[in-house]
Amino acid sequence: MKPMIHSTRVSRAIGYLTTRIASFVCLTCLFGLAGCGGSSPSSPPPPPPPPLSSSKLGPHILDAPNNPGAVTILGACPGVSKWVAPFAGIDLAISNYKSRCPGGTVILRVYVPSSMAAYSAANDPAASANDFWNKMSTQGLSAAGPPNQIDWLEGPNELDNLPNWYNDPTTANWVASFWSTLADLMHNAGYNPLVGSLVGGQPSPATLFAPVAAAMKSKVYKWGWSYHSYTFGATTSVSTESAYALYYRQVRDQNGLAGIPIVLSEGGYLTTSSTGWQGRLTNDQYLSWLKWFDVQLKQDSEVSGFTIFQVGNTTDWQSFDVTPIAQELANYLTTGS
Repeated sequence: MKPMIHSTRVSRAIGYLTTRIASFVCLTCLFGLAGCGGSSPSSPPPPPPPPLSSSKLGPHILDAPNNPGAVTILGACPGVSKWVAPFAGIDLAISNYKSRCPGGTVILRVYVPSSMAAYSAANDPAASANDFWNKMSTQGLSAAGPPNQIDWLEGPNELDNLPNWYNDPTTANWVASFWSTLADLMHNAGYNPLVGSLVGGQPSPATLFAPVAAAMKSKVYKWGWSYHSYTFGATTSVSTESAYALYYRQVRDQNGLAGIPIVLSEGGYLTTSSTGWQGRLTNDQYLSWLKWFDVQLKQDSEVSGFTIFQVGNTTDWQSFDVTPIAQELANYLTTGS
């Protein structure tokens, strides 16, 4: 008769064997694609985006919306950013910015070349506005995403499509009728119109903006206006810059626009030959001026932001490209210094 094996010893032997098998299976899983228990190994979650920047500086993005300079600056969650359609991927870039940086302001301009639309004071202003709206639609407006992800929609850029009204009261009235109609079309399609797109230092006198201002102040919906803030000397003199970069203050004060949102939707350093900062200022000089200008903008509650022209284009607008200082700009947006 075989001796009886104590039940405790059997239990210990079975437990030991089970542990060894489980360890083997776990190691097999570890070096395979799945972890123990059927779960798969995962990377740590990405760090959360930084809070929305308190600076009023942001990028004016040209060409590919995912260009390296734009990606770097947008990574710092600027308070305002501008895109120019048409360009593939703008809708996704805007959507990503909106989701990563809640509260960020999106400006959209749809590029309509003067070869496609150029109006004169002899044309009917309302018909011209309808024609321009149709051109915006064919030039990629809807491809930029739904209206609810666009905070402000611009129209004609400066005088690219409009008659020169900056020194002519009669033509200023024509432009007011044009903008009144175009703004209604934008609003009816679900957008907030951003009117003006004024050249730096214009109109002259500033009161020539009065017809546009009056037409827009009669609207019951949300609207704003835009100005292009360029400096010719990168000075830190308020009196000097009041003629160009800060000239919007004169337009605001002389046309009763206090409290109406304004976006400085283009700007930076400009030479008299219409080239940019590269080759004229060092990185530190340009950064220093932008920081000084930001301090000025924070004094004006109406200013929603200033989109620096430009980041991404390395061909015809290459001298304006801020990619060489993109990381420094991102650091400033994040830290304020």
